[in-house]
Amino acid sequence: MTGREIAAALALVIVAVVLQGALFGEGRIQPFGASPNLVVVVVIATVRYLEPEPAMLVGFTAGLLADLLGGSALGLWAMVLTVIAYLTLRVRHRADDGPLVIAIGVFLLTLLAHALFGFAGTLFGQRTLVNLDVTHLMILPALYSTVLAALVVPATTLAMRGRRSRGWAV
Repeated sequence: MTGREIAAALALVIVAVVLQGALFGEGRIQPFGASPNLVVVVVIATVRYLEPEPAMLVGFTAGLLADLLGGSALGLWAMVLTVIAYLTLRVRHRADDGPLVIAIGVFLLTLLAHALFGFAGTLFGQRTLVNLDVTHLMILPALYSTVLAALVVPATTLAMRGRRSRGWAV
């Protein structure tokens, strides 16, 4: 692993956080009242190519930037995305099984990210889980993120590995 890969991952995370706020923030693109979580998808896509320590740094940095630009308590997304980065490291060998496995993984990891965020937010007084509309809080964002991953994962693979890669599973 090179410093180029770490720099590329951090640059992709910064772009994702900015795009998340600009495109999918409050009052922006939100079909059926929910939006994809581009930051989670980019963390999942970039962590696949990093060693454990830089992967944790990327997850934490992405979460901290999302916290700073969002309206949540500082540290909630940082904690959640660090956990998602760790879990991605644990299952990244499964990406070689093809696009369907990656899509299922993105869906499950995004669903878990929103569930962890809701649970932690409720613990810290955000009253996230008081709203029982789980569809808008967790399921729709996970579905939208899975669809978005069809664009983000190949682009991230190209950015992280250059022209050497050939598709989803490389």
